[in-house]
Amino acid sequence: MEKKTSVSLCVFFVSSVATTMLEIKTDLENVDWERLAQVYAAAFNGIQTPDLIETVFRRSYATCIAFWNGCIVGGVYAFSDGVLDATIHGLCVHPDFQKLGIGRALMASLLEQFGPEIAVLLTAEAAHQPIYRKFGFRPLKTAMAKGFPAEDMEA
Repeated sequence: MEKKTSVSLCVFFVSSVATTMLEIKTDLENVDWERLAQVYAAAFNGIQTPDLIETVFRRSYATCIAFWNGCIVGGVYAFSDGVLDATIHGLCVHPDFQKLGIGRALMASLLEQFGPEIAVLLTAEAAHQPIYRKFGFRPLKTAMAKGFPAEDMEA
């Protein structure tokens, strides 16, 4: 069998069939916070410190971290009272690993952590809303926000 390795995507090809190992972890044991911060910084074109990312994830009600062949490539977290309401934040997949189903797997795993009666909110740029629609999300007529960049707010 011919074996080829693509370092940038961590994909191994055996006889022209891609075999990858995507693992979604919901616990925060042995997380490489430096790597997760790098993933968030790359995806959101900003600087995310490991301390900030660790604090946000540890204070969250539900978390998921994506590992592609053992390498952290994405994450998502949510705040919730565990009974009525939840808000999803920071769905993130490193740009080199986007369009591979990792974001969908993160969302599916996160949503499984909520009961069926919990109302779930999230913020999403227009370009990303189609993926959330696949999970049953729809725009709200009655939502307001504070503390977001001016370009994201209505007048």
